[in-house]
Amino acid sequence: MKSTVKGAHGAKLGISLAFCFGTLGYAQEVPAPHTSPGNWNNTFISFRHADDFYFPGSPKKVAQDIGSMTTTGGFKYGGYVFTADYLVSDGNNPEVGGTSGAQEVYSVARVEWSASKILGHPMNFGVIRDIGLTTGFDFSAKNDAFSSAARMLVVGPTVQFDIPRGYWNATAGWRTETNYNGIVHQDVRYSTAWHVESSWLIPFHLGPVPTVFKGFASVTGPKGLDGFHVPTETETLTRMSVLFDVGALAGHPRALYIGPGYEYWNNMFGTPSSKPGTQRSAPMLVAEFHF
Repeated sequence: MKSTVKGAHGAKLGISLAFCFGTLGYAQEVPAPHTSPGNWNNTFISFRHADDFYFPGSPKKVAQDIGSMTTTGGFKYGGYVFTADYLVSDGNNPEVGGTSGAQEVYSVARVEWSASKILGHPMNFGVIRDIGLTTGFDFSAKNDAFSSAARMLVVGPTVQFDIPRGYWNATAGWRTETNYNGIVHQDVRYSTAWHVESSWLIPFHLGPVPTVFKGFASVTGPKGLDGFHVPTETETLTRMSVLFDVGALAGHPRALYIGPGYEYWNNMFGTPSSKPGTQRSAPMLVAEFHF
């Protein structure tokens, strides 16, 4: 029976992985999309490692290796970003029916529809560079005992702030979610919740080394009862990094970035903070290779 369950979850994960990488025509890390004159694209792969992660329901500290592929760019009516993460845990977060670490696929896509591009004239005023509408989805599958299978839709108005270099966006809107609870073997449909997210990328120099400060933050309001019929609470997630353009030191600028990162996650998945493993505060090592 265990091998059957394990095989089924492995098949689900494989199908999800194929879906995520098969949709790279769209494009988080999550940076959210930002518009730019004309069409452009930036595609890169990245790696993150952390050994101080926690998951709801368990007090055990988990190490994870995370590989990602991201593509982001601009098109006639706005900008887009798509990221697919492949996350591998250590044995403290085991796969269902086994002792090896669980694997997860998590993809995020956002399309920002620019008012300036659609209307054909600037929509900037004061500290605002542009306004628009963001639409997107999150999609995941994991083969641990909980067997999360998140399906989320996000929509809301967006502003781009007028900063001297780089970008800074913010979206305020709504998020829907369906998921699966493998402990009780039930699909879960959450209530629509308010949702705020922001992303940024700020280039600067640290001595002779080109450097970027990048990241995202999101806050999602209570979304009703979870799969255990427990009221959910406001969830906060932020991830940021300071990356050094080490490729520039070897004569290949904007090709290889390495640096420290940090992730904070409170009330993970909306699970109340009174439960174990619902808060994460962890440093990371981050590397990016840009094509």
